[in-house]
Amino acid sequence: MKTKYHNFSTLRKKIATLLVFSFLSLLMLISCKRSSGSGYTVMKGPFKQSVIETGEIQAEHSSIVTMPRINSIYGYSFKIISLAENGKNVKKGDPVIKVDPASVQKYIIEKRESLENEIASSNRLKAQILNNMQDLRAQLKNEEASFRIKKIQLEKSAFESVGIKKVIELEYRQAEIRLNRIKRNLARRPFLDSLDYSIQQIKVVQRENELKTAEDALNQLIVKSPLDGVFVLEKYSRTGQAYKVGDEVSLGYTIARIPDIRTMKVNGIILENDISRIKTGLKVVVRMDALPNVPFYGRITKISMVCIPQQDGKKAFQSEVLISGSDPRLKSGMTVRCEYITFEGENEIYVPNNCLLEENIHTYCFVKRRGKAIKTEVTTGPSNNMYTVVSGNIRAGLDLIPPEKILTRQ
Repeated sequence: MKTKYHNFSTLRKKIATLLVFSFLSLLMLISCKRSSGSGYTVMKGPFKQSVIETGEIQAEHSSIVTMPRINSIYGYSFKIISLAENGKNVKKGDPVIKVDPASVQKYIIEKRESLENEIASSNRLKAQILNNMQDLRAQLKNEEASFRIKKIQLEKSAFESVGIKKVIELEYRQAEIRLNRIKRNLARRPFLDSLDYSIQQIKVVQRENELKTAEDALNQLIVKSPLDGVFVLEKYSRTGQAYKVGDEVSLGYTIARIPDIRTMKVNGIILENDISRIKTGLKVVVRMDALPNVPFYGRITKISMVCIPQQDGKKAFQSEVLISGSDPRLKSGMTVRCEYITFEGENEIYVPNNCLLEENIHTYCFVKRRGKAIKTEVTTGPSNNMYTVVSGNIRAGLDLIPPEKILTRQ
């Protein structure tokens, strides 16, 4: 038993010694590697050059929501009595603005009374026309009877004296004239009465149209959303604040906008120092400040032709970036950072920027070969904040020495 225990103890000591030796060997290997290399190498692989600027998300298309566009006969300005919440998601057809209907309702009451009066006048005129025709027919019968009597008297006057005969003949002519006048009146009266009645009916139709127009205007005082989107209030020019319930606003004024969130864009800027590398069609990576780890992709669709001074004294060109697809997280007014991709390569050779040395019009790298720093001229290409694409007598995997270390030794 003692022999077995002694053998097991000896085995544990050997294993512990082997582990310690392995660990020390690993430390020495790492230490040697660190001391032999500078920590910088020539790399090869995907490379991206970009320009990063800020921007603001906006909808590519949006619909405006205005005060009702109704006739000014109801008034020039109306009070808002109900308003959708700023930033609320609304559906097409949802009521978003309600306007005080008092003036339109008053107008409707007046026009209804006027319509009733005109209808009553029309009915009176119709009855009067019937009475007039009956009176004319009665007058015609009376005049026809009088005319026949005068005609008989004229025929009997053949045996009377000349004076009496002359009087009877004049009375006959007068009766004939009255009869003809009654006949003419009776013939013309339907036409004249028809004109009067038509005029009155036109007045009735006018009042009906005015009433219908006012009722339609009353329905327009409830403004509905023209599409699905986010309800964004405009600022009231009198107060400089967003519109609110109780504000009295003129007809047709824009109260809010509803962006079409299916197509979003970014209004951004490009500094004049970078504009030579930027053109329409370039790929852009958009990141919201609220979600910096979530990329959205788009392309430049417009670059302004005019350089605009900024508050910090720099000059910049305005740009528009159309974002691909739609996402409910993209909301108008949000601040974003736009990464304009000016160069993108799949298999490029590049080096850290601090490993480049510029002398006159030439660029060099110090490549470590067999323990010596070899000054090697390279041609530079696109660069970013950390690396620069190079070409020349250089390949991936070579160790580099920063120029500052070389110059310090000298």
